[in-house]
Amino acid sequence: MMKIYAYIILLLLSLTVQAQSQKELYNQAMAHYESKDYANYLKAMRYLDSIRPMHPVFTYNLASAYALNQQKEKAVSTLEQLILMNNTTAFETDADFKSLETMVAYQELQVLKKQQNELIANSKLVVTLNEKSLHPESVAYLTKTNQWLASSIRKRKIVRFDKATGVCQDWFSMPDMLAVFDMKADSKEKFLWVATAAMPEMENYSASEEGKAEILKIDIKKQTIVARYTTEGNAVFGAIYVTKKNTVFVSDSAKPIIYRIENGKLSVWLSMENSAFNLQGITMNKEENMLFVADYLKGIAAITMANKEVHWLSFPKGVSAKGIDGLVYHNNSLFAIQNGVAPIRIVELMLNKANNQLVDFKVKDNNRPEFDEPAIGTISNGSFYFFANAPWKAYDRNGVLDESKVANPVLYSLKLK
Repeated sequence: MMKIYAYIILLLLSLTVQAQSQKELYNQAMAHYESKDYANYLKAMRYLDSIRPMHPVFTYNLASAYALNQQKEKAVSTLEQLILMNNTTAFETDADFKSLETMVAYQELQVLKKQQNELIANSKLVVTLNEKSLHPESVAYLTKTNQWLASSIRKRKIVRFDKATGVCQDWFSMPDMLAVFDMKADSKEKFLWVATAAMPEMENYSASEEGKAEILKIDIKKQTIVARYTTEGNAVFGAIYVTKKNTVFVSDSAKPIIYRIENGKLSVWLSMENSAFNLQGITMNKEENMLFVADYLKGIAAITMANKEVHWLSFPKGVSAKGIDGLVYHNNSLFAIQNGVAPIRIVELMLNKANNQLVDFKVKDNNRPEFDEPAIGTISNGSFYFFANAPWKAYDRNGVLDESKVANPVLYSLKLK
């Protein structure tokens, strides 16, 4: 869905006030490092990690600072976090970690790094779409009318596709439609709720559209707009959840805010600006008394609906909290698409009975060469469906698509228990 936003944020750090202060703090930390003032080097890196967690450079240097200050256990645990989010990191030859070399735990890190390359393949190819430059972000299945729908970032539309042949037909578009991210039908499949936002990667993008985002309510039978919802200022409406009572929750990736559409009105339901960074997939448990939202940098927040209490889930050892995009709930588990880690993986995260703690995990897909930034999935007939490839890397900095680097969209499914 929105891996691109996290990367845009990283690339433009120097253009923002906060980012500039981070840059200055980092330079100060490195000055401490160069002068061998390792105590202040550690202090600076711990602070940077607190205001910008899971940054590959900050996390690496934090591990280095721990090692240089003889806090070996913390150095090893920080390196483990780093390996789980990017197993290509070359730490083995860095003299900063020389003091760790005799530790069994440090030697196990090298084994863990190799294990991350293991190929795990449970999802199966369903169909290849014939519209090559569609750039689908999400998929939806309408059971009553037996229609499979794909959203399009590039083409600013929704298409219907044949699950057997992959042939696409335009299902909905309009002249001022923005890039289409997530789609969810209501419980009676009367309306399709659609999250859209302006992106330079969409065709005919204009600078005047920057910061625009809109939720569309579409009559499924008539394929016409019923209502449009927008907000002032910059927003990226990227993920949607529709409750059984047809209340709509929307996550904003530009600002960490959850919106709600109820009784025909869009309003801020919960601001997470003091605790979150980059909101992504959003879902609820079966009873709909707990809402889960992924943060691309921080992990998953479990929010109690009764009082809006936010609880950040602690992840089991051996799995990274970083890079979660799509998120769905099924049978007391959260299925997460992690496209912000290397290698890309799909993970089942098992919850306790109260749905407020993670108790275990299982990697369902890992290091598959055909997976290139899968994003938002949907559950239908006991399987989890998602598009396994998206051409984000085929765009240049101006949003121009190099079609020679684009493969046709492929839909995959993962059989669930």
